[in-house]
Amino acid sequence: MPTRYDTDLPHHLMGIWPHPDDEAYLSAGLMARMADAGRRVTVLTLTRGEKGTSDPADFDQPHFAARRERELRASLAELGVDDVRVLDYRDGECDLVDNEIAIAGITEQIDALRPDMVITFGPDGITGHRDHRIVSAWVTEAWRRVGHGELLYATMTDQFVSRHAGLHERIGLFTERADDGPASYPTDQIVLTCDLSDGELDRKRRALGQHASQTRPLAALLGEDTYRTWWRTEWFRRPTPEEAATCVLCPPVAVASRDVDDVAA
Repeated sequence: MPTRYDTDLPHHLMGIWPHPDDEAYLSAGLMARMADAGRRVTVLTLTRGEKGTSDPADFDQPHFAARRERELRASLAELGVDDVRVLDYRDGECDLVDNEIAIAGITEQIDALRPDMVITFGPDGITGHRDHRIVSAWVTEAWRRVGHGELLYATMTDQFVSRHAGLHERIGLFTERADDGPASYPTDQIVLTCDLSDGELDRKRRALGQHASQTRPLAALLGEDTYRTWWRTEWFRRPTPEEAATCVLCPPVAVASRDVDDVAA
């Protein structure tokens, strides 16, 4: 049975995500618990999400990128997180970035901060978004090169996917995964679960609300009660040995071997 984090929290959590609001949906509860316990939380967001709109007046515009960064910082402030780092990769164009340059930059940040837990997307990217999957590969390789701490992937359980199948189909959440459908995991592969209390859920909803350009239309579509409780639980799993072994995007770099089941001291 892998070590779990049901009671003990890491001392320093680093979340690395492609877009503003990824961190809120998948880890707001965890970050708030960390902050309340006096632990350190760092969030590194690689793009400003400037293409996250259907409004042609805003799409891919500097003013909209600035708005989304403001939303990100306000959302994290709701959770007590003030170590916020934003890079300038272009939304939806992570596949155009030189992989080695991106990995080296993330490696430098992880190595400088030495967090004892890093969280990000798994290779499935939850929704299948290409930026999500590319950033997962970058972060996994950076973590592997640093050789310190624990890497966990945000994920979904089989029960969650089954329970919300109709909702997910209605909003087309997994259309980018095409015939693969949603990627989910049995509960025995989950090593960290944050099941939020009502108070914690209220705080997460406020944090999501700060990402108004993204969350207001979806909340209106789903209805407030459904939207509020949708991501009430946050789940994280370890990489498999195969996922942890190498970066599929770039040539291998010699690093010290590590056991994926090792837990940071």
